[in-house]
Amino acid sequence: MNKLYPVFEAAIILHISESTLYRWIHHKKISHIKIGSRVLFSQENLEEFLNKNTINKID
Repeated sequence: MNKLYPVFEAAIILHISESTLYRWIHHKKISHIKIGSRVLFSQENLEEFLNKNTINKID
């Protein structure tokens, strides 16, 4: 099973603020898991988000 990260850890991994991550959650820009009031991110979801938002420069 994938490790689940809370918002503060996911924000560190993505190098963004927690408030930015909460905004992305609200606007459904990033996949997440909600268990009760807790918002969690699987390692797979974070990697998928990074891959989708990586821009490859072609020289």
